[in-house]
Amino acid sequence: MNNQYVYFGNLFPNEPQYKSGKFVGLALSPKFDRDVLHDARHPMRFEDDSVHGFQSQDVFEHIEYEKLPTILDDIYRCLKPGGLFRMSVPDYQSPLLMARSVYDHEGNILLDLSMGGKLSAAHGGQVDVQLPSDGSAHLWHPTIQSVRALILQSDIRKCDRIEFLHYWETRSEAVVHAFDHTLMPVARVPPHDMRAGGKPISIVVDFIK
Repeated sequence: MNNQYVYFGNLFPNEPQYKSGKFVGLALSPKFDRDVLHDARHPMRFEDDSVHGFQSQDVFEHIEYEKLPTILDDIYRCLKPGGLFRMSVPDYQSPLLMARSVYDHEGNILLDLSMGGKLSAAHGGQVDVQLPSDGSAHLWHPTIQSVRALILQSDIRKCDRIEFLHYWETRSEAVVHAFDHTLMPVARVPPHDMRAGGKPISIVVDFIK
């Protein structure tokens, strides 16, 4: 790949990443002319140190948490020295996302109601979480703590710089750092998304190898 950038998911023609002409999309179900068939849970066919940049925007929460360290390992392998990987996932310490979620008696999120699925009583008084089968459900509910733990399990931790840009440190302490949207804009952050009044609804992390 020569001067090429990789976007996880379908690359819609209305997205800035598509319009830039720099990105290809790695998609489980290709729909557009710059989509390439790929399951993110499998190794990428790029050579070591060959890709200028990666972006994952609201994708990794749809993949089982325990499978993500291997995916991050592969991103680190493929990324050129000095290259950027920008990851954004929903932040479930954001009051906006917390309000649409259902919790167990210990405060753990069972289900984000806005993403489909339902709860039902299971045998022995347990709660059964039923998720839609179309891949739209969030399989885990990211917080900055779970994202940090994920990074420590992967080679991605070896990056020269890791910059935490947007997140809630606690349910009352928000962190918002300005960042350059020119090449890899993120849709669900202010000022593009003001549903939370300018506070984060996404965790955004930059990895520079």
